[in-house]
Amino acid sequence: MHPPDQADSVSTNPQLAVWEFAGLLLTYWCNAKCTFCYVYSSPERGGWMNTTDAVTIWRSLDQLAAKHGKTMRIHLAGGEPFGDWPRLLALVRAARDAGLTPLEKIETNAFWATSDGLTRARLEQLDVLGMELLVVSTDVYHQEFIPFDRVRRCVEIARKVLGPPRVRVRWWDFYKRPLDTRRLDTNEKNRTFAQALDRHKDRLTGRAADRLADLLPPHPAEEFRDLNCVKEVLQSRHVHIDPYGNVFPGVCNGIILGNALKQPPEQLWKHVSTNWHEHPVVSAVVAGGSHELMQRAKPFGYRQLEAGYANKCHLCHHVRQFLQHSGIWPDALGPAECYANERAPRR
Repeated sequence: MHPPDQADSVSTNPQLAVWEFAGLLLTYWCNAKCTFCYVYSSPERGGWMNTTDAVTIWRSLDQLAAKHGKTMRIHLAGGEPFGDWPRLLALVRAARDAGLTPLEKIETNAFWATSDGLTRARLEQLDVLGMELLVVSTDVYHQEFIPFDRVRRCVEIARKVLGPPRVRVRWWDFYKRPLDTRRLDTNEKNRTFAQALDRHKDRLTGRAADRLADLLPPHPAEEFRDLNCVKEVLQSRHVHIDPYGNVFPGVCNGIILGNALKQPPEQLWKHVSTNWHEHPVVSAVVAGGSHELMQRAKPFGYRQLEAGYANKCHLCHHVRQFLQHSGIWPDALGPAECYANERAPRR
């Protein structure tokens, strides 16, 4: 027997997988303004999740997983979660004191690792509070903003404090051969970014879609017809929750499934599981991916790019960006931090 194709998988009415992985996006603030950012984090952004809300959301996620015989895995990210160290520390301590699932990992760009003493002190505190893993982001995009000596300091001290198995670098190849992209002119930088995209297939949403898509070969929208997103949206078992409580499926930041500050994730999962067919964006991308979403956006005035799109995620983001900027489906698309186009009109 041949495996069912995507059309067959949709016809069988796919079900929403139980969420087992959740990232709390504590803020949209970041000291950097990386070209590849999946949202539009920058020093001008804000929004911070407070400790009480984080603990409440975390507890409900734990309960959801436990009810289905699973164990929730929580990580903290942003933006840059170390941008407000007292808040981050208080949140991790509160979660530990509340008896919640141990913190799996924290993601950081290490901008804060300005001295050996400070770096060691912070990592030791997080170790005592039960953080299992530190993930340090470094690549040609981050190296445009983060002095590499801070990245190296953070990684080396973390390996001593936590042990090598509990330290990950995204990506090790860039860590071993750092490149100060601040010294490159525009053409050299674009070539460097294009090579990085070829080595690591980063998704094209947020600022990455606006800044990097032009570095990849374009394809007509028709090439993405029937490439549904069942796996990415319904079956990923993964959500992100931003500082405003917006719940996003998997890595599709900006598609709002609901709000965890208004409806506990345990109840929200049940609602989405039953009613995802009524969600204007989810129903479209499950049925026919970004191409179907484009078709549903055309009556609202969306015009496809004649030059084409880098991939299906680029098409999806471009359509959603148009809809969000136009005020279409405001309960399903947002917030502005996921869609703020910071560049002149495309192409």
